[in-house]
Amino acid sequence: MSLSFLPSLQKQVCPYCFEPYGLRSAPFRCASPAVRCAPEVDAVRAKEWGDSAPIARVLSPEGASRQGCRCATCNQMTHKRICPKCHMDLPNTTGKFRNLIFAVVGAKEAGKSHYIAVLIERIRAQVGPSLDMLLEPLDDFTIKRYRQDFYAPIYQQGTVIRGTVSALADRRVQMPLVYSLTFTGKDLFGRRCIKGLVTLVFFDTAGEDLDDDASMNAVNRYIVSADGIILLLDPLQIEGVRTQLDGATPLPRRNTETNDILNRITRLISEKRSLQASMIPTPLAIAFSKFDAVEDLVDPQMQLNSSSRHQGGYDVADFNAVSSEMQSLLGLWGETTVAAQAKSRYRHFGFFGLTALGCNPHGDQKIPRVLPRRVEDPFLWLLHCHGLIPAARRS
Repeated sequence: MSLSFLPSLQKQVCPYCFEPYGLRSAPFRCASPAVRCAPEVDAVRAKEWGDSAPIARVLSPEGASRQGCRCATCNQMTHKRICPKCHMDLPNTTGKFRNLIFAVVGAKEAGKSHYIAVLIERIRAQVGPSLDMLLEPLDDFTIKRYRQDFYAPIYQQGTVIRGTVSALADRRVQMPLVYSLTFTGKDLFGRRCIKGLVTLVFFDTAGEDLDDDASMNAVNRYIVSADGIILLLDPLQIEGVRTQLDGATPLPRRNTETNDILNRITRLISEKRSLQASMIPTPLAIAFSKFDAVEDLVDPQMQLNSSSRHQGGYDVADFNAVSSEMQSLLGLWGETTVAAQAKSRYRHFGFFGLTALGCNPHGDQKIPRVLPRRVEDPFLWLLHCHGLIPAARRS
């Protein structure tokens, strides 16, 4: 199941505008504070992102050395690279380690923002340490946006996150959350050491930006470059589920069908990467969100009712059991199109069931307590697909 994604020092892809570029052609940005080297408006950045605030100077890559690039104005050496196309600051790991772009997609109100918020906290505080992984934000924007838009509402205010606005209305939505994921272990002498490091790029897409081909092409180009896709499916949108619940739980209003979103994603990737007659190699994780809301419809003996335990690696046996169970549930609930699409077009796919909040907040929109279950499973599966987490040994 391992895929080959090796870092390339010659060709990179910007995690913001997704244009390919050669690292040697990437300009630098002066590292001096404003009091030493007066900032100026970056015309390229202003045009691409609407950011006309003065910022540190852009320095040509010509004349740069292995030590970096020296600003002719203040004589300060800098190592900060920027994208040649959009002038966004590139992660400091660019050219040194693998970059993985993970797209979290789904219809409106499928729970994407809640999923990302809880996933990052779970990986940072619990799952990461147990698997010798360290998740760290790579820029100030990521720190501030995650804290303000994701962490604060759920973990500090105990309320739901407001819906993600369309990227057509707010360009900031197109800015990803960028993290480094460091893998540690022991060398041949038993000493702790760094085994590897990847740069992770997370996107939270507004559901309405997946509602038609025009929006997909305008604001979701990252999907074409994605190294993994987590498609969240709200089981409360499935007609068979709504009928069986029969008022037992509050139901959301109907939104775009998940199979329509998957169809648009598949067509976008196929067309842009000329894969119309080929299986798509991008791993696809199809995850039932809000699974706590449908527990009464599921056999309590099923594997997915238990918590996952990825001890010493990724539990492949658990994945196979849960993926099979989820496909069976889809059939019982009368939703077979999504499974058929995945099997016919994607080389690597899996089905998951999870809950980010552990409750179905309605009315006052309050979250009494965050009780996630299996939130990390799709993410760890993607890392396993890329050969970054080995299979756990079964006792």
